[in-house]
This record gives sequence, C-alpha cells and structure tokens, in this order.
Amino acid sequence: MFLKILPFLFLCLLLISCSLNKFKLKEGDILFQDLDKENIDDAIKKVTETGLKFNFTHVAIVVKDNNKLKVLEAISSGVQLSSISTFLDRNLENGKPKVVVGRLKKVFKPLIKPAIEYGKTLVGLPYDKIYIIGDDNYYCSELLYVMFHKINSTTNPFQLEPMTFKDPKTNETLKFWINYYTELNHSIPEGEPGLNPNGMSKSPNINLVYDYSIGKKMN
Repeated sequence: MFLKILPFLFLCLLLISCSLNKFKLKEGDILFQDLDKENIDDAIKKVTETGLKFNFTHVAIVVKDNNKLKVLEAISSGVQLSSISTFLDRNLENGKPKVVVGRLKKVFKPLIKPAIEYGKTLVGLPYDKIYIIGDDNYYCSELLYVMFHKINSTTNPFQLEPMTFKDPKTNETLKFWINYYTELNHSIPEGEPGLNPNGMSKSPNINLVYDYSIGKKMN
C-alpha cells in the first residue's frame, strides 16, 4: 500500500516545491526589459551598454490598479498602464521574456506608493522623443525618475548623468542619432542630464531579484 502512494506523495512534494519557488511580482518592482526589435533599440544599446550580461532598452514599474497588478510605462504611444502579460510577452527569446526584476532597497520603500499615485496622473501624456528632462513628455526611464523626484527630490533612487549619443569605441556620434535628430529638427542633446535603463539597473539602490529569461531568482 505504501509503495502505491509513493508516486502521489512525490507529486505533492513537487507541486509544493514549485509553488514555493514561484516568483511573484510586487507593487513597486522595477522591470528592466531587453528590446531588440527596432533600430532605435540597437542604437540605445550601443551608447548605454555596460559590459554586463544584460542590455536593457526599456524600464517600467509594477503598480496596483483596481487591486490588480499592472505595468506603468512610457512607450512610443505615450504614458500608459499595460497588463503584466502584455509587457512580459513583448519580446521573447526561446519563449521566455527578456525581463529582469529589480527591487528598491528598504530606505526607498516609503516613497513607492506616493510615487506611483503621482505616476498614474501622468497616464495619457506623450512620449518624449527628444529625451529631454523637464517637459510634459516622458521617456521610459525619465518617467520613473520624475515619479520619485516629485515625492522627494533629495532621496531619489535614480540619478541623472550626462547623456551621450556617441559610439564608445570611436567616440563619434552614431549615424542613427544624427539622422534621428535631423528628422526631428532638433540638436542632439549630447551631455544633457538624463538616464537610461542600463544605468538604472546598475544602481546601488536596486537589487536585481529575478531573471525571467531563465526563470530563476538572482542573488
């Protein structure tokens, strides 16, 4: 009799183990995404790459909306709330999302909810194609920076750095960016303050906790 129930006990233990190891997103989680579908994604990678395994070109934050987790993000269509599945399925490799989850360190936890509430008021505003901080248009990493800066300008987990649009190997401005800003009839904002997903992912204020591309916890 005992031998007959062994397979059943093994299955139960396996299911319990899977349940315990299953990663669950939380409000305030920072989602770093590797997009490589458009030319602009490659251009962003070339001027922001860090030499680490990941090359992120998009970042967003998990929020609660009507008691349901969603993603607050700034994409080409503007600032919007997206479903978790829409975000994760946007770019897959071998069927798995190219997304890594970061969590802010404890000192920043009190800022998360008010920052999110402010961020929700920005839904519907246009995307910032120029990548300039300080107007009513937002690019992905700018959105997160402004959300926290609005709540506490002296304790922002994200820091501005001089932007560059130059190839790190040649120190020449990439042709893509020359054409890009020519079409926008705007000068290239070389050296202007800004931030990018790769730089944000390296912040000492964030712990990277889960890699969706391999389905494993980090650290």
